Amino acid sequence: MKKVKYYFLITGFILSLSFAAAGQAIEEKEGIYYKEGKPYTGSLTENYPDGKLKTELFLKEGMKNGKVKIYSETGQLTEIRSFKMNEMHGKWFVFNEEGIKTSLAGYKNGQKEGKWMIWNDNGTLLYMLYYSKGNKTGTWKSFNDRGELVNQRKY
Repeated sequence: MKKVKYYFLITGFILSLSFAAAGQAIEEKEGIYYKEGKPYTGSLTENYPDGKLKTELFLKEGMKNGKVKIYSETGQLTEIRSFKMNEMHGKWFVFNEEGIKTSLAGYKNGQKEGKWMIWNDNGTLLYMLYYSKGNKTGTWKSFNDRGELVNQRKY
């Protein structure tokens, strides 16, 4: 009898926590994340239906601020994005399912900025591009699958 009371007590406690958590869900509306009707500041994780981690991010005043990590359904980290108050800002990376980096991009205040690089799935550099304030600049280079320079163009 004592075990049954204990079981019901624990079950009731767990149910009350789950109802409380459901009432405190974070909602996204037009790019702003809210908790209890107010812009949310703090960490947020999103999961796939099977419970595996899908996204990790930090929010400030309801906006993405800092790194956003995105995972595939297999659990592999596939992207790292950077934001400053919901604007693309900082370095962005893409990885394939083997964890090999396939692209690097840069942003500053929402505009393309700095060196961009694209690799094939084996990690061989294919393109090196440059941006300044969203505009093409510098010498853009393309390489073949052996990493040999095959073309370049100045902007």
